[in-house]
Amino acid sequence: MNITIGLKNWLNIAESNENLMLKYADSGELKYIKEIVKRLEKDLYHYLFSQVGPELASDVCQMAWEKVIKNRRSFSDTGTVKSWLFKIARSALIDELRKQQRWQVEEFDESNINDHSTPSKAQFDVMNEIEQQQRFDAAFNELPFLQREAFILQQEGFRLREIAQITHCEMETVKSRLRYAKQTLTTLIGETREGE
Repeated sequence: MNITIGLKNWLNIAESNENLMLKYADSGELKYIKEIVKRLEKDLYHYLFSQVGPELASDVCQMAWEKVIKNRRSFSDTGTVKSWLFKIARSALIDELRKQQRWQVEEFDESNINDHSTPSKAQFDVMNEIEQQQRFDAAFNELPFLQREAFILQQEGFRLREIAQITHCEMETVKSRLRYAKQTLTTLIGETREGE
C-alpha cells in the first residue's frame, strides 16, 4: 500500500476538485465526476436558483453537468473546477434565457401575515426579519441581470478575477457591476423604508 494514500485516508484529507477533474478527464471513470458533483451541485444549483427559480435552475444544472461530462478534456488546471463549472452553467443559462426570450427573474410572491392579534416581541422580530428579506428580495429582483449575476457570484465566494473569467468580461467591468448593484440595492431598500 502506498504510504501517501494510506496517510491521506487516515487523515481524511480530501483530494482537490482540480485533481479529481484531471483524473476524470484522463480516465473517464465515473467515481471522479460523482465526487465532484457531490461537492459542487448545491453551490451550482444555488447560483442558478438565485437567477431564475427552481425549475429552470434544475434544468440548467443538468445541462451544465452534461456539458462537463461531454467536454471533460477541455478542463485546464490553470483555474478552479468550480469557476469552470459556473462558466459552463452561465453559458447554458444565457442560451436557455435567449431561447425563452426571457432576461428578467420572475418576481417572488410577497406573503401577507394575516394574524390580527398583537404580536409578541419574538413574533415582531421574526416579522421584521421577513419584511427586511422581502424588501431585499424585491430590490434584488430589480437589478439588471448582469449586476445581479456579479453580486451572486461574489456571494458564492468567487474573486473578481474569477467572476471576470466566468462572465467573459474585464475585471473593471465586474467592479462596476458590483458597485452599481450595491448602490441600486441601497437606494431601492432605502426608498422602500421611506415609503412605509
